[in-house]
Amino acid sequence: MAFFDAATSRSFEIQPLVSRITALWSQATTTPFERRGQAMADRVAFLRGLSDAELTARGLRRDDILRHVFSQKWR
Repeated sequence: MAFFDAATSRSFEIQPLVSRITALWSQATTTPFERRGQAMADRVAFLRGLSDAELTARGLRRDDILRHVFSQKWR
């Protein structure tokens, strides 16, 4: 009869590996257009999260956030 000790056996977890492969595949198949769109959406969300005083310090008004983000040149 074979002896098996659960404390010394190494368990292989597949979920972290699958998550990494999925993330790499998603990153590899994302187009520059999608990345630029996501960057613009992230910038809008960031600016909308600022207070009115913080926006004023940046020279912006809340009504001008979209105009400001969409008027910038994106690489």
